[in-house]
Amino acid sequence: MDSDDAPTLSADALAALQSFLSEKQDLDDRFAQLQANADEVFRNNQKITMEFFQEDWQLSQFWYDEATADFLATRALKNTKPGDKIAFISSPTAYVAFRNLAPERADDAYLFEFDKRFDLFKDQFVFYDFNKPLGFAKAEETKGMFKFVVADPPFLNEDCLSQTMETVKHVGAEDMKLMIDTGAIMEELAKKLVGAKITTFHPAHRGGLSNEFRCYSTFEDDELKWVHTE
Repeated sequence: MDSDDAPTLSADALAALQSFLSEKQDLDDRFAQLQANADEVFRNNQKITMEFFQEDWQLSQFWYDEATADFLATRALKNTKPGDKIAFISSPTAYVAFRNLAPERADDAYLFEFDKRFDLFKDQFVFYDFNKPLGFAKAEETKGMFKFVVADPPFLNEDCLSQTMETVKHVGAEDMKLMIDTGAIMEELAKKLVGAKITTFHPAHRGGLSNEFRCYSTFEDDELKWVHTE
């Protein structure tokens, strides 16, 4: 094909592409600066938000909106006491929200996550691949350690939920309280695997998703309630 016949972008499409690339570069630069100054940021208790982290759709990353992240973090905060350990499994948005709501309890919360950008949280970060549910570095150290777990399996299929719940059973204390955010189609499997029941809370994502997401839990509190069907 002659060069004259090569497809070209319209002026509007080219402008949109340039705007996207410019925004992406700006986000990359902001994250690089955060990463380089992480120790100082933590030392000064400066707030870190999810605005520093671009979603990676290849990793099935879809960040919660602020209200959802705060709701999940608040449940963890209100259903534990200082010193109780909390695991956020494949749920970086809720983890970051928890740190911002309760910076004095940052050492109580751990993020189990595949995306190594979050290793800037150092000892609170556990590299985690749901395909190897017990294959993470701190598997023995964290056995039965967590009083509260928030889990957000990254993919909407039975294998991903089942393997994530294998991790949950391993790290959870006997009296663990559990919240799971996943698709509505996983209701029966969530109940079968860990006894989690569907709640009235509907998680929402910043960009919106076509799949219906629901929240399941093994407990109720003053704001989190199961769906009671007669």
